Amino acid sequence: MVDGVGASELRSLLGQGLLTPSKALGQNFLVDPNVAQKIARIASLGEYGQVLEIGPGVGSLTVFLSKYFDSVVAVDLDRYIFDPLGKTLSSRGIENVSLVHADALKDDLSRYLQPDKEYVLAANLPYNVASHVIVKVLETMKMVKRLVVMVQFEVAQRLCASISSKDYSSLTVKVGYYAKSKVVMKVPPTVFIPKPNVNSAVVELVRLPDRDITANECDWTFLLVKEAFSHRRQMLRRSLLRYGGEELLEGVGVDPTLRAENLDVEVWIRLGRLAALGKSGL
Repeated sequence: MVDGVGASELRSLLGQGLLTPSKALGQNFLVDPNVAQKIARIASLGEYGQVLEIGPGVGSLTVFLSKYFDSVVAVDLDRYIFDPLGKTLSSRGIENVSLVHADALKDDLSRYLQPDKEYVLAANLPYNVASHVIVKVLETMKMVKRLVVMVQFEVAQRLCASISSKDYSSLTVKVGYYAKSKVVMKVPPTVFIPKPNVNSAVVELVRLPDRDITANECDWTFLLVKEAFSHRRQMLRRSLLRYGGEELLEGVGVDPTLRAENLDVEVWIRLGRLAALGKSGL
């Protein structure tokens, strides 16, 4: 039985001055062992024995990941967190966790992973960087095959939104290009210290097979997505005017009066391919 990190243990660390939550780093520490264990269990479903954790904090999730996985690589930007995190692990005799001081947005985290292994990313991601971290991992770390991440509920809605819904966004399209996503659990603010003002959710993302698309076509796809969603109230014939407008859209059979949220990932890819070919007068 793994001894989870509860509210009393975290408050003890705070009282001893060993820990100060950073608003700048978006730190809200999970203090419900039941929730942490559920996340770790979901993350462990599958054949992967290694897990990458970003933002481990004091180890609320880490202690359970160490039970379900052969090895854990825990990465945090806050260098002051490693002392209390180390105490959490050593007090429980946990030895299969490697601690890494790095910036998940700026640094190449793959250098800390075994190149011949496949990984799961499991994390309670800081709210202020969650979507950026998810996109970066999907874009640059092909060895990460599944992601089980806790994010702000609003971000979870955008990650998993249905086409034509109000939450369907450029983030939905970009993530959908790489992975299939779904919300697996909603989490209330009461399980965190300090308590956030919003609900959270755990999202599972499963990486899709590599697409048969060139780098240039991919760049064009995301350029068009960014342009259209930055003017999402406009019809596509207007929002994509500088990239071919109606000619581009009709080239793949898209109604020019539709808006950005009305196109699924596959249609955006077709638009990107046509734009890359230069057949739309670009």
